[in-house]
Amino acid sequence: MLSVLTACATVKLIPPAQSDVERVSSKYPGYSLTDLKSGQALFEQTCNRCHRLKNPASRDEDQWNKIVPKMIQKLNKKEGNVVIDDKQEQSILQYLVTMSGAPKPSK
Repeated sequence: MLSVLTACATVKLIPPAQSDVERVSSKYPGYSLTDLKSGQALFEQTCNRCHRLKNPASRDEDQWNKIVPKMIQKLNKKEGNVVIDDKQEQSILQYLVTMSGAPKPSK
């Protein structure tokens, strides 16, 4: 029974911070904390429709760039319309890539 409860547990996401935005400023010029938080919200609202959320740090940039477009394509096909458009997909990807490189929280 415990394994069932553990499998259903949600991932605790690290809250985005200005330092995360600064860390990726050369990769995403003009990127803001508002953009980062918007990407997180889309990630939380969308990705758990089909499966539990993954920790952004569980994958690297290349992996997220392969996974996210496939998952969004599956979702849009499943729903029969565009649930997530290209701009929203980019927002989710930028959030995941940014937070995949976030320093691990100290305990």
